[in-house]
Amino acid sequence: MRHNRHPRRGTVAVLAALCLTGILGFAALSLDAALLHQDRRAAQAAADAAALAAAGNLFANWRADQGLDPAGAAANEALAAAAANGFANDGVHSTVTVNIPPQSGDHVGQAGYVEVIVLQFQQRAFSAIWGSDPVPVRARAVARGLWVPVNNGIIVLDPTSSGSLTSNGGSSVTTNAKVIVDSNSPSATVVTGGGVLTAPEFDITGVPGTSTSGGGTITGTIQSGQVPTPDPLAYLPEPDPSTMTVQAKKTVKLTNQGSLSLQPGVYQGGINVTGGSLTLASGIYYMEGGGFSFSGTGSLTANGVMIVNAPQSNSDTVSITGSGAINLSPMTTGLYQGLSLWQTRASTNTLTVSGGGSGSVTGTFYAQHGTLKVSGSGGSSVGSQYISWDVTLSGNGNFSITWSPASVAPEKLLQLVE
Repeated sequence: MRHNRHPRRGTVAVLAALCLTGILGFAALSLDAALLHQDRRAAQAAADAAALAAAGNLFANWRADQGLDPAGAAANEALAAAAANGFANDGVHSTVTVNIPPQSGDHVGQAGYVEVIVLQFQQRAFSAIWGSDPVPVRARAVARGLWVPVNNGIIVLDPTSSGSLTSNGGSSVTTNAKVIVDSNSPSATVVTGGGVLTAPEFDITGVPGTSTSGGGTITGTIQSGQVPTPDPLAYLPEPDPSTMTVQAKKTVKLTNQGSLSLQPGVYQGGINVTGGSLTLASGIYYMEGGGFSFSGTGSLTANGVMIVNAPQSNSDTVSITGSGAINLSPMTTGLYQGLSLWQTRASTNTLTVSGGGSGSVTGTFYAQHGTLKVSGSGGSSVGSQYISWDVTLSGNGNFSITWSPASVAPEKLLQLVE
């Protein structure tokens, strides 16, 4: 028996060919989309790095430029960082736009912020069957680089000790800034012997965190059970003596009411003054062993100075106890602006500063693992900020720790915010 068969017209083949074209087109788009996603990640990484580079420059030059970029140095840092990550701002393969301050987003017009927009012109690969124009890939980042003089008069870093902040001997100590004590001891802050410690606020990790006896008094709002505050100057590198001039290879001594003028640099064996007038030109004085000692009735003039104690033994300390005029102020520019005293972080030695004579002592005293002992009298002001492992305040008179934004070390706020 014969069966009639209809002739095949090739419809299925045509449909299959058309569908295959569409499938291949969508496959090409999918493959290019994956490549573009990878390119987008690379562009975002470059934008982030460029924004952070510019923000670091804004921080470093904060005192001079107040978070702006009048000479374009921060913008150049951003462009260099973008180029190092493969985005050369050549106008053909990519453009990099730097706005200081930002022109869009949450921080429009705010000093200390930088906006970076990276635009890459990605050539098509598989999707070239749909067109030949390059595909733009855009990434944006905003970072901040701020000089922030946090309003803290005393920061005590010891995490466990009782009396890590101690005031005794009848002294009356006042600071116009917050006091922070990181110790978790129930008696982290101890005031005894008729001492008075006054601050707007005390943030203490321990609970209750305070102990008073013998007429001791703490005046101010006490917040106990607080989260410990990390060292705000941990970002600063140790001063490097290899970058400084060696000014003396043995201990420099001054006695018998003489006078001496010194230049910044390395002092091997330290400086020891027991009488006389000492003048230090502006800069960093690095005590490579021997410490720094000033006593007697002479005068100390050290404006725009940071004294660094790099002990080689337990006896290498800082001791400024002269009864004459003491004028000590920190540098106002550079990496160590706002710092008057620095002790190398590993050292547990003691720094002793006494006020009471005429003159003015300002700046941040910093000893990450050392003990800072401060005394004063006669309503003197001794320093602007203390940051150390432990702090002991003493004396028989009144003195203050006068915090001001122009005379303390900056805390670094450097981060991406958009």
